[in-house]
Amino acid sequence: MKRESSLLQYKAFYPALIALMFIALALQAIVGSTQPQDGQYVVREAIVATLRGTVDQGMKRYIQDLIDRAYRENAALILDIQSPGGFLGDTMDIADVIFNSKAPVIGYASGDSFSGATLILIPVHILAVNPRALVGDAQPVTIDQTGRLVPITEPKIVNKKFTDYASQRGRNATLVAMFILNATVVNGEEAVKLHFADLTAGSLNELVEKIRGRVVNTTAGSYRLEIESISQAGDCFSCRILSFFSDPTVSSIMLTIGIFSAIFAIASGHLIALPVALVFIILGLVGTGLQVDLLTMALILIGASFIVAGFAIGHADGGILMTAGAVMIALGAALLPVAEREILIGGSSGFLTTIYGFSLGVGIASATVGGIVAWQLVVLRRKRSEIFEIVGKEGVAKEDIEPGREGYVLVEGELWRAVSKEPIKAGDPIVVIGKKEFLLEVRKKT
Repeated sequence: MKRESSLLQYKAFYPALIALMFIALALQAIVGSTQPQDGQYVVREAIVATLRGTVDQGMKRYIQDLIDRAYRENAALILDIQSPGGFLGDTMDIADVIFNSKAPVIGYASGDSFSGATLILIPVHILAVNPRALVGDAQPVTIDQTGRLVPITEPKIVNKKFTDYASQRGRNATLVAMFILNATVVNGEEAVKLHFADLTAGSLNELVEKIRGRVVNTTAGSYRLEIESISQAGDCFSCRILSFFSDPTVSSIMLTIGIFSAIFAIASGHLIALPVALVFIILGLVGTGLQVDLLTMALILIGASFIVAGFAIGHADGGILMTAGAVMIALGAALLPVAEREILIGGSSGFLTTIYGFSLGVGIASATVGGIVAWQLVVLRRKRSEIFEIVGKEGVAKEDIEPGREGYVLVEGELWRAVSKEPIKAGDPIVVIGKKEFLLEVRKKT
């Protein structure tokens, strides 16, 4: 009887449990986290990432983090971009991340977006362009040691990669090839007519209205966009730091400081400064993309050898050698962040020339300072050696010294064995004119 009454007691809760289940399902549907019967996820929220400036490692990390966040929150990601472009390696990495995104990614060129900025828009699920914005001009270039912009000789890999992305997203692959090979530029209206972009939008609100009800397919499934609210993604401090150290100008300064600090730490014997020097070098290498050019590395290695050899030689010849080494290292370190690095910045030859000129300026200034410090090290070393140099010092004979016979003299408070080519009496002042091991050669002080 007791068992039956307890079962009846539990049955009284069944209606309440069923009601709670229905309420939970209703709430889930309202939030937009459900998967309707047609097999499509419904997205009611969008995160907006405002992208300005150079396409670099910091932007790559920012976009990757936001895609992961959008997937976790069942939201779409809108990339509001206006940029002159950036670096080829980072551009290709970002494009891969977007193409393989599990969350819906909508690209919006709200302003002029050239080169790398255009290329990272190709693999988005939906692409909108402001009617007054320009896109294209994506021919990769590199900057050589003379500061001259040189088109990359084999853009076929870049062309193949992004035309494949265009084909898979239903975009005009021929126009994409023209962006890369011929630096073609189109405006928003032309981009839609030529089937590169999906639509034009004068603002984010207009964009959201035009894409409502559209269905996109990601690697995680099918999504229907019913966006009701948008929110700004906010800033990413670590991404900004990474972008800062990725800048070629900052990188050249960091490398120069790090290399000179390491050399002078070793030369002066203050090895405790080496860890700080290594930190500067590592931070400087961030901006190089770790693409090492043989000429710049040769300058750095030969310059370091000259400084070590100059410090070992000492005196004037060593100072000249150390100064030459300092000049070579500074120029090599200054050129390393920009030489032979593939760059995608449309219509910005002046910008790249500025980077190159600034790097050279940093190198020349560092070489000047390094040469002065190197010379001072040699002078200091020579002064230190003179402190312990006994030749030329004065003293007094403690006993008689005959030619061919040793005697003792007192020099700098110490007794030395000495010989002389002339007779010297005890108590006579003497001058040291030579030294062989622990035997001095002296003469009378006149």
